[in-house]
Amino acid sequence: MAIEQVIGIDLGTTNSAVCVWQKGQAVLVPNKWGEVLTPSVVGLDEQANLIIGRPARERLQSHHALTQASFKRYMGTEVSLALGSRQFRAEELSALLLRQLKEDAESWLGQKLTQAVITVPAYFNDVQRRAVKNAARLAGLDAIRLLNEPTAASLAFGLLENREQKYLTFDLGGGTFDVSVIDMFEGVVEVRASSGDIRLGGDDFSQAIVQWMLSQHPELKSAQAGLAAALLAKAESMKQMLSHATEAKASLEWAGRQWSWTFTEAQLAECSQPLLMRLQRPVQQALHDARFSLQDLDHILLVGGATRMPLVRQTVARLFGRFPRHDLNPDEAVALGAGIQAGMVMADAAVEDIILTDVMPFSLGIEVVKRHGNQIEPGFFLPLIERNTFLPVSKTETLNTVSDNQTCVLLKIYQGEGRRVQDNVFLGEMSIDVPPRPAGELTVDVRFTYTLDGLLEVECRYDGSPVIARLVIEKVPGQMSEEQIAASLQKLADIKQHPRDRQENRELLARCSRLYERLLGDERAWMDRLTTAFEQALEGQDLRRIASSREDAEHFLQQYKEGLLP
Repeated sequence: MAIEQVIGIDLGTTNSAVCVWQKGQAVLVPNKWGEVLTPSVVGLDEQANLIIGRPARERLQSHHALTQASFKRYMGTEVSLALGSRQFRAEELSALLLRQLKEDAESWLGQKLTQAVITVPAYFNDVQRRAVKNAARLAGLDAIRLLNEPTAASLAFGLLENREQKYLTFDLGGGTFDVSVIDMFEGVVEVRASSGDIRLGGDDFSQAIVQWMLSQHPELKSAQAGLAAALLAKAESMKQMLSHATEAKASLEWAGRQWSWTFTEAQLAECSQPLLMRLQRPVQQALHDARFSLQDLDHILLVGGATRMPLVRQTVARLFGRFPRHDLNPDEAVALGAGIQAGMVMADAAVEDIILTDVMPFSLGIEVVKRHGNQIEPGFFLPLIERNTFLPVSKTETLNTVSDNQTCVLLKIYQGEGRRVQDNVFLGEMSIDVPPRPAGELTVDVRFTYTLDGLLEVECRYDGSPVIARLVIEKVPGQMSEEQIAASLQKLADIKQHPRDRQENRELLARCSRLYERLLGDERAWMDRLTTAFEQALEGQDLRRIASSREDAEHFLQQYKEGLLP
């Protein structure tokens, strides 16, 4: 029985990529532009046709009302993002991007795909991880495994080195920051600890530059809403210039006047200082939890596009007292790791001896009360699974009722490290009915199970009950309901795609291209004419012309297949 092909997807804030495991190695899949990185940008053109990737990114500044980027930051929230007059959740925009990545991989591989390993920031909580699963579902994919991004990069790096070592993965992408401490020995890639900041990335450095630009020309602040996209584009440009120069210049025409800026490395360091300080705490936390010192580390591995910034590399070098390594392309390392994990899922012989362990990057627990004499004080956090516990894990805590004749136990679930629940992230709540008893007489067993995907399952059973209640966490802010998912599937299906991007047209063009390569002489010239006519019909978006050209091409292909051509 043939093993189903599994693809690895790096669903990034700035760029995304697809990788497959073939012939014992991870291979990045090119998109229709021949590039392995697809900008994580979704937009609509003036005819309301869907555009994704490079053409959408090119319209960010000129058509910002019809284009969305960096939507990964809003995964698992109810934030609504506009494309023209239409509103979308981050899951829906991510689904459109995932669908494009899936179709690119299908076209390249020449087969249908339904399963994927998808990477997520290590510090994504349960709601955000479920949002990624939902986005995959909307895109027609089963996310059979969610893999932490720094773990994915570490997997790629570990196989590259293939020797015993301890290293720290410093993953600063466009929108998120993750740190993982890795111990590799005897074919085991063991994640010892993870930490991070899901609101820190290259985008924040760009925004810091925008604020500096406005401070130089305060007159522009009143027009900032209309200039936001243009200012951000100039900030991005200057940030990139400083990667290979000590000074960057930018100019902008607005309200009949030319505005200009000259930006230096020193000014970038000054305006980015708060962000650079935020990079330090997750590093210190991860090392502390792993019980590693700086001296224990053999290497510091840089991952993520934002680590291309010399300022970030200098900060890392000062922080660790040594130069970091960037052997792998920082934009591709996570996708390569996802491809390796896909190979492991498919049980490929080349990676069957590799064992990957991961940890939970945050504590999970419930709200409990404390009794002080006759007084009951609510709002305390009881961790059931503490951060950096090896995965998968399942732990049980026994609790008592607090009121006489209590008939219901309400479990409020939180993520975080604070002593009080108000300092942690609320993930959801659920309740079970219990028989009325005197306070403290009835006990309830609560079991938390955390899977390799980073998804939480909760079970409850009160003393004396033969039934274990396996309850779905309800009322989770930002989590899509089944009804919302069904509505989104219909909404996404209704979005128009440019004819050249429709799967059936792309497949026909691929078949024509393959046959062209095999033919010679007049037959090759005729195949070229049919292909050109079909491509021109697609660009013109004339449905009748497209149908006619398609029929001509299909007829030629069928004749060749049946041996009717000389």
